[in-house]
Amino acid sequence: MTFSILSASQSAVMIAIVTRGNGTESAGILSIAFAVAYLMYTIGAYGARDFHATDSLRQYSYNEYKRLRLISCGVMIFISLLYCLGKGYERDKLTVVILVCMLKLVEAMEDLYHGEFQRAGRLDIAGRLGAFRLFLSYVFFALFIFLTHNLLVSIASLIFLSVIMMLINENLLGKYVIKIEKGRNRKTLLELVMVCFPLFIMLFLSIYISNAPKYAIDKYLSEQEQAYYAIISMPVFTINLLSGIVYRPKLLHMAELWNMDDRAGFKKLIWKQVQIIIIISIVINIAGCMIGLKLLEMIYGVSLTALTKEFAILLLGGGMVAMYGFFSACLTIMRKQVFMLAIAVFVMALAGMIANPMVRYAGLTGATALYLILMLGELLSVLIILGICLHRSNKTKANKSLDNS
Repeated sequence: MTFSILSASQSAVMIAIVTRGNGTESAGILSIAFAVAYLMYTIGAYGARDFHATDSLRQYSYNEYKRLRLISCGVMIFISLLYCLGKGYERDKLTVVILVCMLKLVEAMEDLYHGEFQRAGRLDIAGRLGAFRLFLSYVFFALFIFLTHNLLVSIASLIFLSVIMMLINENLLGKYVIKIEKGRNRKTLLELVMVCFPLFIMLFLSIYISNAPKYAIDKYLSEQEQAYYAIISMPVFTINLLSGIVYRPKLLHMAELWNMDDRAGFKKLIWKQVQIIIIISIVINIAGCMIGLKLLEMIYGVSLTALTKEFAILLLGGGMVAMYGFFSACLTIMRKQVFMLAIAVFVMALAGMIANPMVRYAGLTGATALYLILMLGELLSVLIILGICLHRSNKTKANKSLDNS
Protein backbone atom coordinates (compact mmCIF):
# COMPACT_ATOMS: atom_id res chain seq x y z
CA MET A 1 0.00 0.00 0.00
CA THR A 2 2.81 2.42 0.90
CA PHE A 3 4.55 1.75 -2.42
CA SER A 4 1.32 2.36 -4.36
CA ILE A 5 0.83 5.69 -2.61
CA LEU A 6 4.41 6.82 -3.16
CA SER A 7 4.44 5.64 -6.77
CA ALA A 8 1.17 7.24 -7.82
CA SER A 9 2.16 10.52 -6.20
CA GLN A 10 5.65 10.60 -7.74
CA SER A 11 5.09 13.41 -10.22
CA ALA A 12 2.92 15.38 -7.76
CA VAL A 13 5.55 15.24 -5.01
CA MET A 14 8.43 16.13 -7.31
CA ILE A 15 6.49 18.98 -8.91
CA ALA A 16 5.66 20.31 -5.43
CA ILE A 17 9.35 20.23 -4.50
CA VAL A 18 10.35 22.00 -7.69
CA THR A 19 7.59 24.60 -7.36
CA ARG A 20 8.83 25.44 -3.88
CA GLY A 21 12.51 25.36 -4.78
CA ASN A 22 12.71 26.60 -8.37
CA GLY A 23 9.35 28.20 -9.20
CA THR A 24 6.43 27.43 -11.53
CA GLU A 25 8.39 27.63 -14.79
CA SER A 26 10.68 24.75 -13.78
CA ALA A 27 7.64 22.91 -12.40
CA GLY A 28 5.91 23.25 -15.77
CA ILE A 29 8.93 21.79 -17.55
CA LEU A 30 9.03 18.87 -15.11
CA SER A 31 5.29 18.32 -15.60
CA ILE A 32 5.54 17.90 -19.38
CA ALA A 33 8.69 15.79 -18.85
CA PHE A 34 6.66 13.36 -16.75
CA ALA A 35 3.83 13.39 -19.31
CA VAL A 36 6.28 12.37 -22.03
CA ALA A 37 8.13 9.91 -19.78
CA TYR A 38 4.95 8.10 -18.74
CA LEU A 39 4.11 7.68 -22.42
CA MET A 40 7.57 6.25 -23.08
CA TYR A 41 7.24 4.05 -19.98
CA THR A 42 4.36 2.20 -21.61
CA ILE A 43 6.77 1.15 -24.35
CA GLY A 44 9.24 -0.20 -21.80
CA ALA A 45 6.62 -1.96 -19.69
CA TYR A 46 4.83 -3.19 -22.85
CA GLY A 47 1.56 -3.60 -20.94
CA ALA A 48 2.77 -6.88 -19.47
CA ARG A 49 2.47 -6.19 -15.73
CA ASP A 50 -1.15 -7.17 -15.09
CA PHE A 51 -0.90 -10.07 -17.55
CA HIS A 52 2.30 -11.26 -15.85
CA ALA A 53 0.96 -10.92 -12.30
CA THR A 54 -2.31 -12.72 -13.13
CA ASP A 55 -0.62 -15.55 -15.07
CA SER A 56 -1.61 -17.93 -12.28
CA LEU A 57 -1.45 -20.95 -14.62
CA ARG A 58 2.17 -20.07 -15.44
CA GLN A 59 1.67 -20.18 -19.19
CA TYR A 60 4.87 -18.16 -19.60
CA SER A 61 8.11 -18.39 -17.64
CA TYR A 62 9.86 -15.54 -15.86
CA ASN A 63 12.72 -15.74 -18.37
CA GLU A 64 10.30 -15.09 -21.21
CA TYR A 65 8.85 -12.07 -19.44
CA LYS A 66 12.39 -10.80 -18.79
CA ARG A 67 13.48 -11.15 -22.41
CA LEU A 68 10.38 -9.32 -23.49
CA ARG A 69 11.12 -6.49 -21.05
CA LEU A 70 14.75 -6.13 -22.17
CA ILE A 71 13.65 -5.78 -25.78
CA SER A 72 10.86 -3.33 -25.01
CA CYS A 73 13.17 -1.18 -22.85
CA GLY A 74 15.69 -1.06 -25.69
CA VAL A 75 12.96 0.19 -28.00
CA MET A 76 11.91 2.69 -25.31
CA ILE A 77 15.38 4.26 -25.29
CA PHE A 78 15.36 4.72 -29.07
CA ILE A 79 11.82 6.13 -29.26
CA SER A 80 12.42 8.47 -26.29
CA LEU A 81 15.46 10.04 -27.94
CA LEU A 82 13.71 10.26 -31.30
CA TYR A 83 10.61 11.90 -29.78
CA CYS A 84 12.51 14.41 -27.64
CA LEU A 85 14.84 15.49 -30.42
CA GLY A 86 11.91 15.83 -32.79
CA LYS A 87 10.00 18.22 -30.51
CA GLY A 88 12.56 20.98 -30.94
CA TYR A 89 12.79 21.84 -27.23
CA GLU A 90 15.47 24.24 -26.05
CA ARG A 91 18.52 22.59 -24.49
CA ASP A 92 17.65 22.61 -20.79
CA LYS A 93 14.06 21.48 -21.34
CA LEU A 94 15.23 18.76 -23.75
CA THR A 95 17.72 17.45 -21.19
CA VAL A 96 15.13 17.37 -18.41
CA VAL A 97 12.67 15.42 -20.56
CA ILE A 98 15.31 12.88 -21.62
CA LEU A 99 16.51 12.38 -18.03
CA VAL A 100 12.98 11.76 -16.74
CA CYS A 101 12.49 9.24 -19.57
CA MET A 102 15.63 7.44 -18.43
CA LEU A 103 14.31 7.42 -14.86
CA LYS A 104 11.11 5.75 -16.05
CA LEU A 105 13.23 3.28 -18.06
CA VAL A 106 14.77 1.97 -14.84
CA GLU A 107 11.32 1.80 -13.26
CA ALA A 108 10.08 -0.24 -16.24
CA MET A 109 12.70 -2.88 -15.43
CA GLU A 110 11.81 -2.74 -11.74
CA ASP A 111 8.19 -3.38 -12.69
CA LEU A 112 9.25 -6.71 -14.23
CA TYR A 113 10.63 -7.90 -10.89
CA HIS A 114 7.58 -6.70 -9.02
CA GLY A 115 5.32 -8.57 -11.42
CA GLU A 116 7.13 -11.84 -10.71
CA PHE A 117 7.10 -11.19 -6.97
CA GLN A 118 3.32 -10.73 -7.20
CA ARG A 119 2.83 -13.89 -9.26
CA ALA A 120 4.87 -15.82 -6.69
CA GLY A 121 2.60 -14.51 -3.94
CA ARG A 122 5.23 -12.15 -2.50
CA LEU A 123 3.87 -8.74 -3.45
CA ASP A 124 4.87 -7.67 0.06
CA ILE A 125 8.56 -7.86 -0.88
CA ALA A 126 8.02 -5.80 -4.01
CA GLY A 127 6.07 -3.25 -2.00
CA ARG A 128 8.78 -2.82 0.61
CA LEU A 129 11.56 -2.48 -1.95
CA GLY A 130 9.58 -0.04 -4.08
CA ALA A 131 8.52 2.07 -1.11
CA PHE A 132 12.09 2.26 0.17
CA ARG A 133 13.37 3.39 -3.24
CA LEU A 134 10.74 6.07 -3.66
CA PHE A 135 11.15 7.38 -0.12
CA LEU A 136 14.89 7.76 -0.63
CA SER A 137 14.23 9.31 -4.05
CA TYR A 138 12.04 12.04 -2.61
CA VAL A 139 14.60 12.80 0.11
CA PHE A 140 17.48 12.91 -2.39
CA PHE A 141 15.50 15.02 -4.85
CA ALA A 142 14.44 17.57 -2.22
CA LEU A 143 17.99 17.89 -0.88
CA PHE A 144 19.48 18.43 -4.33
CA ILE A 145 16.77 20.92 -5.38
CA PHE A 146 17.01 23.08 -2.27
CA LEU A 147 20.81 22.90 -2.08
CA THR A 148 21.69 23.32 -5.76
CA HIS A 149 18.45 24.55 -7.41
CA ASN A 150 19.65 22.48 -10.37
CA LEU A 151 16.87 20.34 -11.84
CA LEU A 152 19.21 18.34 -14.09
CA VAL A 153 21.56 17.28 -11.30
CA SER A 154 18.61 16.43 -9.04
CA ILE A 155 17.02 14.09 -11.60
CA ALA A 156 20.39 12.47 -12.37
CA SER A 157 20.78 11.61 -8.68
CA LEU A 158 17.44 9.78 -8.79
CA ILE A 159 18.53 7.73 -11.81
CA PHE A 160 21.68 6.63 -9.99
CA LEU A 161 19.69 5.62 -6.89
CA SER A 162 17.06 3.79 -8.96
CA VAL A 163 19.69 1.71 -10.78
CA ILE A 164 21.14 0.55 -7.46
CA MET A 165 17.68 -0.42 -6.18
CA MET A 166 16.89 -2.22 -9.44
CA LEU A 167 19.96 -4.42 -9.00
CA ILE A 168 18.90 -5.20 -5.42
CA ASN A 169 15.46 -6.22 -6.72
CA GLU A 170 17.00 -8.61 -9.22
CA ASN A 171 19.24 -10.24 -6.64
CA LEU A 172 16.42 -10.79 -4.15
CA LEU A 173 14.14 -12.16 -6.84
CA GLY A 174 16.66 -14.84 -7.76
CA LYS A 175 15.86 -17.17 -4.90
CA TYR A 176 12.13 -17.10 -5.70
CA VAL A 177 12.68 -17.62 -9.42
CA ILE A 178 14.98 -20.59 -8.81
CA LYS A 179 12.24 -22.32 -6.84
CA ILE A 180 9.56 -21.93 -9.47
CA GLU A 181 11.45 -22.08 -12.80
CA LYS A 182 11.44 -25.72 -13.89
CA GLY A 183 11.76 -27.42 -17.22
CA ARG A 184 11.75 -25.86 -20.67
CA ASN A 185 9.69 -22.84 -21.65
CA ARG A 186 6.30 -23.86 -22.93
CA LYS A 187 5.66 -20.71 -24.88
CA THR A 188 7.82 -18.70 -27.24
CA LEU A 189 8.83 -15.08 -26.86
CA LEU A 190 7.02 -14.21 -30.07
CA GLU A 191 3.76 -15.58 -28.69
CA LEU A 192 4.15 -13.44 -25.56
CA VAL A 193 4.86 -10.38 -27.71
CA MET A 194 1.66 -10.97 -29.64
CA VAL A 195 -0.43 -11.64 -26.53
CA CYS A 196 0.69 -8.46 -24.79
CA PHE A 197 0.62 -6.27 -27.89
CA PRO A 198 -3.04 -5.21 -27.49
CA LEU A 199 -2.34 -4.36 -23.83
CA PHE A 200 0.69 -2.28 -24.82
CA ILE A 201 -1.17 -0.35 -27.51
CA MET A 202 -4.10 0.18 -25.18
CA LEU A 203 -1.91 1.49 -22.34
CA PHE A 204 0.13 3.65 -24.71
CA LEU A 205 -3.01 5.25 -26.13
CA SER A 206 -4.57 5.46 -22.67
CA ILE A 207 -1.60 7.41 -21.28
CA TYR A 208 -1.62 9.64 -24.33
CA ILE A 209 -5.34 10.24 -23.89
CA SER A 210 -5.06 11.07 -20.18
CA ASN A 211 -2.16 13.44 -20.90
CA ALA A 212 -3.66 14.92 -24.08
CA PRO A 213 -4.45 18.20 -22.25
CA LYS A 214 -0.79 18.49 -21.17
CA TYR A 215 0.48 17.91 -24.70
CA ALA A 216 -1.89 20.57 -26.02
CA ILE A 217 -0.89 22.96 -23.20
CA ASP A 218 2.76 22.35 -24.12
CA LYS A 219 1.91 23.41 -27.66
CA TYR A 220 -0.23 26.49 -27.01
CA LEU A 221 0.19 27.73 -23.43
CA SER A 222 3.05 28.67 -21.09
CA GLU A 223 5.18 26.60 -18.71
CA GLN A 224 3.44 28.33 -15.80
CA GLU A 225 0.02 27.24 -17.05
CA GLN A 226 1.39 23.73 -17.49
CA ALA A 227 2.39 23.82 -13.82
CA TYR A 228 -1.04 25.08 -12.72
CA TYR A 229 -2.78 22.27 -14.64
CA ALA A 230 -0.49 19.69 -13.03
CA ILE A 231 -1.23 21.07 -9.57
CA ILE A 232 -5.03 21.11 -9.82
CA SER A 233 -5.09 17.65 -11.43
CA MET A 234 -3.30 16.06 -8.44
CA PRO A 235 -6.53 14.95 -6.68
CA VAL A 236 -7.50 13.03 -9.84
CA PHE A 237 -4.55 10.74 -9.31
CA THR A 238 -5.40 10.50 -5.62
CA ILE A 239 -8.73 8.88 -6.50
CA ASN A 240 -7.04 6.50 -8.92
CA LEU A 241 -4.33 5.74 -6.35
CA LEU A 242 -6.69 4.87 -3.51
CA SER A 243 -8.88 2.79 -5.81
CA GLY A 244 -5.83 0.89 -7.10
CA ILE A 245 -4.74 0.13 -3.54
CA VAL A 246 -8.12 -1.52 -3.02
CA TYR A 247 -8.46 -3.58 -6.21
CA ARG A 248 -4.91 -4.38 -7.38
CA PRO A 249 -4.18 -6.90 -4.56
CA LYS A 250 -7.44 -8.66 -5.50
CA LEU A 251 -6.47 -9.26 -9.13
CA LEU A 252 -4.76 -12.61 -8.54
CA HIS A 253 -7.78 -13.92 -6.60
CA MET A 254 -10.10 -12.66 -9.33
CA ALA A 255 -7.98 -14.47 -11.92
CA GLU A 256 -8.25 -17.69 -9.91
CA LEU A 257 -12.05 -17.34 -9.70
CA TRP A 258 -12.25 -16.78 -13.44
CA ASN A 259 -10.00 -19.76 -14.24
CA MET A 260 -12.15 -21.96 -11.95
CA ASP A 261 -15.31 -20.88 -13.85
CA ASP A 262 -16.69 -19.29 -10.69
CA ARG A 263 -18.60 -16.60 -12.57
CA ALA A 264 -20.82 -15.73 -9.61
CA GLY A 265 -17.84 -15.16 -7.33
CA PHE A 266 -16.06 -13.18 -10.04
CA LYS A 267 -19.02 -10.84 -10.60
CA LYS A 268 -19.60 -10.46 -6.87
CA LEU A 269 -16.02 -9.31 -6.39
CA ILE A 270 -16.34 -6.89 -9.31
CA TRP A 271 -19.44 -5.31 -7.79
CA LYS A 272 -17.76 -5.03 -4.39
CA GLN A 273 -14.77 -3.18 -5.88
CA VAL A 274 -17.07 -0.91 -7.90
CA GLN A 275 -18.90 0.12 -4.75
CA ILE A 276 -15.62 0.94 -3.01
CA ILE A 277 -14.41 3.03 -5.96
CA ILE A 278 -17.69 4.96 -6.02
CA ILE A 279 -17.44 5.70 -2.29
CA ILE A 280 -13.82 6.84 -2.61
CA SER A 281 -14.73 9.09 -5.55
CA ILE A 282 -17.67 10.70 -3.73
CA VAL A 283 -15.64 11.34 -0.58
CA ILE A 284 -12.74 12.92 -2.47
CA ASN A 285 -15.08 15.01 -4.64
CA ILE A 286 -16.87 16.41 -1.59
CA ALA A 287 -13.65 17.01 0.33
CA GLY A 288 -12.03 18.51 -2.74
CA CYS A 289 -14.80 21.04 -3.28
CA MET A 290 -14.65 22.06 0.38
CA ILE A 291 -10.94 22.28 1.11
CA GLY A 292 -9.09 20.96 -1.94
CA LEU A 293 -7.79 24.19 -3.42
CA LYS A 294 -6.71 25.54 -0.04
CA LEU A 295 -4.68 22.42 0.63
CA LEU A 296 -3.06 22.58 -2.78
CA GLU A 297 -2.15 26.23 -2.22
CA MET A 298 -0.50 25.29 1.07
CA ILE A 299 1.42 22.41 -0.51
CA TYR A 300 2.59 24.13 -3.69
CA GLY A 301 2.80 27.73 -2.46
CA VAL A 302 0.85 29.28 -5.36
CA SER A 303 -2.55 30.97 -5.63
CA LEU A 304 -5.26 28.81 -7.23
CA THR A 305 -8.46 30.71 -6.40
CA ALA A 306 -8.98 31.63 -10.07
CA LEU A 307 -9.11 27.93 -11.02
CA THR A 308 -12.09 26.77 -8.93
CA LYS A 309 -14.18 25.80 -11.96
CA GLU A 310 -11.33 23.94 -13.62
CA PHE A 311 -10.59 22.08 -10.39
CA ALA A 312 -14.22 20.91 -10.03
CA ILE A 313 -14.22 19.60 -13.61
CA LEU A 314 -11.09 17.54 -12.97
CA LEU A 315 -12.55 16.06 -9.79
CA LEU A 316 -15.49 14.70 -11.78
CA GLY A 317 -13.09 13.00 -14.16
CA GLY A 318 -11.10 11.40 -11.34
CA GLY A 319 -13.70 8.79 -10.45
CA MET A 320 -14.10 7.91 -14.12
CA VAL A 321 -10.36 7.25 -14.42
CA ALA A 322 -10.37 4.91 -11.41
CA MET A 323 -13.40 2.97 -12.63
CA TYR A 324 -11.97 2.63 -16.11
CA GLY A 325 -8.70 1.27 -14.72
CA PHE A 326 -10.49 -1.40 -12.71
CA PHE A 327 -12.75 -2.48 -15.58
CA SER A 328 -9.70 -2.70 -17.85
CA ALA A 329 -7.99 -5.02 -15.35
CA CYS A 330 -11.15 -7.19 -15.35
CA LEU A 331 -11.01 -7.53 -19.13
CA THR A 332 -7.34 -8.49 -18.87
CA ILE A 333 -8.18 -11.27 -16.40
CA MET A 334 -10.87 -12.49 -18.82
CA ARG A 335 -8.20 -12.36 -21.57
CA LYS A 336 -10.41 -9.99 -23.57
CA GLN A 337 -7.78 -7.26 -23.70
CA VAL A 338 -8.12 -6.94 -27.47
CA PHE A 339 -11.38 -5.04 -26.93
CA MET A 340 -9.51 -2.44 -24.88
CA LEU A 341 -7.54 -1.62 -28.00
CA ALA A 342 -10.74 -0.67 -29.80
CA ILE A 343 -11.69 1.62 -26.91
CA ALA A 344 -8.32 3.33 -26.92
CA VAL A 345 -8.36 3.87 -30.68
CA PHE A 346 -11.85 5.37 -30.51
CA VAL A 347 -11.03 7.82 -27.70
CA MET A 348 -7.64 8.60 -29.26
CA ALA A 349 -9.40 9.64 -32.45
CA LEU A 350 -11.73 11.81 -30.39
CA ALA A 351 -8.75 13.44 -28.65
CA GLY A 352 -7.10 14.08 -31.98
CA MET A 353 -10.15 15.96 -33.20
CA ILE A 354 -10.89 18.15 -30.19
CA ALA A 355 -7.72 18.52 -28.06
CA ASN A 356 -5.89 21.31 -29.85
CA PRO A 357 -8.94 23.49 -30.60
CA MET A 358 -10.27 23.25 -27.03
CA VAL A 359 -6.97 24.24 -25.42
CA ARG A 360 -6.04 26.81 -28.04
CA TYR A 361 -9.31 28.75 -27.73
CA ALA A 362 -10.38 28.01 -24.13
CA GLY A 363 -7.03 27.76 -22.31
CA LEU A 364 -6.97 25.84 -19.03
CA THR A 365 -10.78 25.62 -18.95
CA GLY A 366 -10.68 23.89 -22.31
CA ALA A 367 -7.93 21.55 -21.08
CA THR A 368 -9.95 20.41 -18.07
CA ALA A 369 -13.15 20.03 -20.10
CA LEU A 370 -11.19 17.99 -22.63
CA TYR A 371 -10.00 15.65 -19.88
CA LEU A 372 -13.55 15.09 -18.61
CA ILE A 373 -14.89 14.33 -22.11
CA LEU A 374 -12.14 11.83 -22.87
CA MET A 375 -12.45 10.00 -19.55
CA LEU A 376 -16.22 9.72 -19.94
CA GLY A 377 -15.72 8.24 -23.40
CA GLU A 378 -13.33 5.61 -22.04
CA LEU A 379 -15.57 4.66 -19.11
CA LEU A 380 -18.75 4.25 -21.13
CA SER A 381 -16.96 2.18 -23.77
CA VAL A 382 -15.30 -0.24 -21.32
CA LEU A 383 -18.50 -0.62 -19.31
CA ILE A 384 -20.47 -1.68 -22.38
CA ILE A 385 -17.82 -4.16 -23.50
CA LEU A 386 -17.36 -5.68 -20.04
CA GLY A 387 -21.11 -6.16 -19.72
CA ILE A 388 -21.28 -7.93 -23.09
CA CYS A 389 -18.31 -10.20 -22.26
CA LEU A 390 -19.78 -11.21 -18.88
CA HIS A 391 -23.16 -11.93 -20.45
CA ARG A 392 -21.59 -14.11 -23.14
CA SER A 393 -19.47 -15.99 -20.60
CA ASN A 394 -22.60 -16.82 -18.62
CA LYS A 395 -24.30 -18.18 -21.74
CA THR A 396 -21.24 -20.25 -22.60
CA LYS A 397 -21.10 -21.74 -19.11
CA ALA A 398 -24.83 -22.52 -19.21
CA ASN A 399 -24.44 -24.30 -22.54
CA LYS A 400 -21.55 -26.39 -21.17
CA SER A 401 -23.69 -27.39 -18.19
CA LEU A 402 -26.50 -28.53 -20.49
CA ASP A 403 -24.07 -30.52 -22.62
CA ASN A 404 -22.60 -32.26 -19.57
CA SER A 405 -26.04 -33.16 -18.27
